[in-house]
Amino acid sequence: MNLRFFILAAVLACTWLVPDRARASEVMYEGSGFLRGTQSFVDSFELPSAGTLTVTLSNIDWPEKLANLSLVMSTPAGALGPSMGAGTATFDVQAGNIFAQWFGTAQGPLNAGVYSIKIEFQATAVPLPTSIALLLSGLGLLFWQRRVRGGDLPRSGNLQAVA
Repeated sequence: MNLRFFILAAVLACTWLVPDRARASEVMYEGSGFLRGTQSFVDSFELPSAGTLTVTLSNIDWPEKLANLSLVMSTPAGALGPSMGAGTATFDVQAGNIFAQWFGTAQGPLNAGVYSIKIEFQATAVPLPTSIALLLSGLGLLFWQRRVRGGDLPRSGNLQAVA
């Protein structure tokens, strides 16, 4: 009885330890493209939960840098912040639709340029149980099941044929 109580208490204590935190990360958009003259592009995303968007906008120096390159992140309720130029920005977001609109103006003899965008979503921290808690609880359950089933099985030497 004392051994069973000790094992059960150890398993319960391990499952209530401070859990680790995992952060689910997903690239929502990553690409580059040509911009000729003055152009604007838009894309939308469905976010499954609250989290953080990290947006990186790059003005590639080929054949020449763009004269102007900007990006605005918004929701149906409004803009998430001011427009950003080339660089990296972070936005706290809720679940739902998110819109990215980027626009720019080319320059030089070809009146063309190249941009690159990466939009990464990182969900709010999700608690995960610790590995040792899972291991000990699994072993405890196996031991408990073996002890419970042990009373129902015939002892060695008393085996009888079942008709």
